[in-house]
Amino acid sequence: MSTERRRRRRSRPRTPIERVRHRLRRLTRSRHRGLLVLAAVLLAAGTWVGWTLWSTSRALAEVSTRAEVMRAALVRGDADGARRAMAEYRDAAETARSRTGGLTWAALERLPVLGDDLDGIAVVADVLADLGRDGLPPLADAAEEVSGEAFRPDGHTFPVDAIAGLADPAERSEAAFDRADATLAEVDPSSFVGPVRQRFDELRDLVVDARRTLGTTYRAARLIPRLIGDDRPRHFLLVLQNNAEARSSGGLPGALTLVRADRGEVEVVEQADAADLGSSDQPILPLSAEEREAFGDLLGVYPVDATLTPDFGRAADLLRTRWQQARGGRVDGVIFVDPVAVSYLLTGTGAVPVPGYPAVTADTVVAAVENQIYRLSEDRDVHSDYQQAVAEAVFDAFADGTGDSVAVLTGLVRGVQEGRVRLALTEPEAQAEIAGTTIAGEFTPEGGTEPQVGVYLNDAGPTKMQYYLAYDARVFARSCTEGRQAIAGEVEFHSDTPPDVGQLPPAITGATYPGVRVAPGHQLLVVYLTTPVGGSLEEVAVDGRPQSIDAVPFEGRDLVRVAVSLAPQARHRLSFVMRGGPGQDGDIEVEVSPGARPVSSNATVPSACAVR
Repeated sequence: MSTERRRRRRSRPRTPIERVRHRLRRLTRSRHRGLLVLAAVLLAAGTWVGWTLWSTSRALAEVSTRAEVMRAALVRGDADGARRAMAEYRDAAETARSRTGGLTWAALERLPVLGDDLDGIAVVADVLADLGRDGLPPLADAAEEVSGEAFRPDGHTFPVDAIAGLADPAERSEAAFDRADATLAEVDPSSFVGPVRQRFDELRDLVVDARRTLGTTYRAARLIPRLIGDDRPRHFLLVLQNNAEARSSGGLPGALTLVRADRGEVEVVEQADAADLGSSDQPILPLSAEEREAFGDLLGVYPVDATLTPDFGRAADLLRTRWQQARGGRVDGVIFVDPVAVSYLLTGTGAVPVPGYPAVTADTVVAAVENQIYRLSEDRDVHSDYQQAVAEAVFDAFADGTGDSVAVLTGLVRGVQEGRVRLALTEPEAQAEIAGTTIAGEFTPEGGTEPQVGVYLNDAGPTKMQYYLAYDARVFARSCTEGRQAIAGEVEFHSDTPPDVGQLPPAITGATYPGVRVAPGHQLLVVYLTTPVGGSLEEVAVDGRPQSIDAVPFEGRDLVRVAVSLAPQARHRLSFVMRGGPGQDGDIEVEVSPGARPVSSNATVPSACAVR
C-alpha cells in the first residue's frame, strides 16, 4: 500500500464499529502488558520466597552440623577445633536468624497450613543464634582450660583451683541452654509437617542433651574440689568389680582400695579383698522385705554379694558399712569401677607398670585381671594380690597425670555412660549434687515420664565363666495406649567358651566350690528383669518357650527372675513383653549389666507415644 493511500485511509472517519474494535485492541494490548508485569512480579516474589526458605533450611542444617562437630571436638579435647566449629556455628545461626526476621518471613507466617511451621522455624533460629552468642563461648573457654597442662594432676595432686574454675563457664552456659530449652518448650510442633517436625525435634534434642551435660559439668566442678579434700580430708572406697563373675551392677566386688584425699593430694591408704572382710550370720544392715524376697539374706551377709542389687546406692551402703566394721575409720564415698573401664583409662595413660608383674595396657588388662591370673594359680591370695596391685598401679598412673589427660577423661566418661563407673557419697548434700546424673546410678521408686527397663545378670555358679559370655540386649516400644507403652525386648546370649574347656582350672569353672550347681565349662545365669515404676511383665520366654512369671515387688517396680543355662558355645535368646506405668509416655531408658567386653546395651529408646 502506497504512502498516499495510507494517508487517505487514516484521514477517513472510522465507523462506530471500527472505533469499538480499535478500543478493544488497545485494551487487549494493555491487559497483556499488565499480565506480563504481574507474572514477572509473581515470579520474582516466588523466587525470593523460595530462596529465603532454601537458604534458611541450609543455614539451620549447617548449624546442626557445626554443633555436632563442636561437640565431637569438645569430647576429644580439641580446643582449637571447638573454636573453629563455634565460629562456623555462629555464622550459620545468624544467617538463619536474618532470613527469618524480615518482612518476607513475617508475611509467610500468615499463610494457612505452613504458617505455624515457619513460625516454629523462626523461634528455633532465634534460640540457636542466642546460644551461639551466650551458650557456646564459655564451653570453648573451658575446653581450652581442660586441654591445657594446668588441668592435669601431678604427683598425686589434683589442681583444685583449675577444676573449681570450670564452675563459672559451665554455669553461664547452663543458664543459656536453660533459656533455650524453656523457649523451645513453648512451641507446639504437633501440627508441623514431617520434615519440619523432624528438624525441630533434632535441634530440640541437641539443646536438651547439651543442657544435661552442662548441668553435670557444673555440679562436678562445684563438688570435686570438696571431694578431694579442699575443706577436710576424705576417704573413698574404690571397688574393682570382676565382670567374669556377673552381678547386677556389673561384677563381683573383688579388690577394695581405700583412698585418702586431702587438699587435692590423693594417696592409697589400705587395700583388701572383699571376701577378707568376713561374713556375718545376719545381714550387716537390716534388709527390707522386698530385698529379702528378691535377693535373699545373701545380699547383706556376704560382701561379695552386695552387688546382687542393681541399686548402687544400696550396694555402696552395704560395702561401706562392712569395711568400717572390719577395718574402722570413716568412708565418705564408694566408687565402683570394672576392668573394662580401667582399659578405657589406659587408652589415655598408655602402658602402666605393675610392681612384681608385667605391665598392663588397654589391650591386656581385662584378660589379665579377669582370666589369666586364674589360669596361672589356684591360690585365692595370689588372685587378690595381683588384682590389688593392678588397681593401685593404675590409680597411681591416673593420679600422677600420666599420658594424655583428655584421653583419660574421655575414657572415664565412656565408663560412666556404660554403667562401669558409679559413685555413691555419704554426705547428703554431696549426694544431692550428683542426684539425677548418670554416675549416681540411682534406682529409686520415683516415677516420671520416662519408663525405665532393667536387664541385670548374675552368676549362679559361682564361676569366673562370664569372661567368656557375650550378650546383647535390644528393647523397643511396640504401642502406646492412654499414655502406657507396651515394651518388647530380647537378650541374645552366647557362651564363647574356648576349645580347651577341659583344661580350664576350677578357679574359673567353679568345679571345687562348695555347692556348685553347674558342670565345668557351663554357665548358669539368673537374669533379673525389672519393669518401669508401676509397670508389669506380661510375657517372658527362653528360646520361644514361655516361662512362668513370678514377679516380686522391688522399689516400685516388678522384678522377675529368669534362669538361663548355657553349655559351651551355646546360644540362647530371652524375650519379654512388659507394660510401662501410667503417664510414662516419654522415651524408654534401658539399663543392662555391663560385661567383660567393651560394648554396652544401655540405650534410650524412642517412645511409641510420641508423634515423630
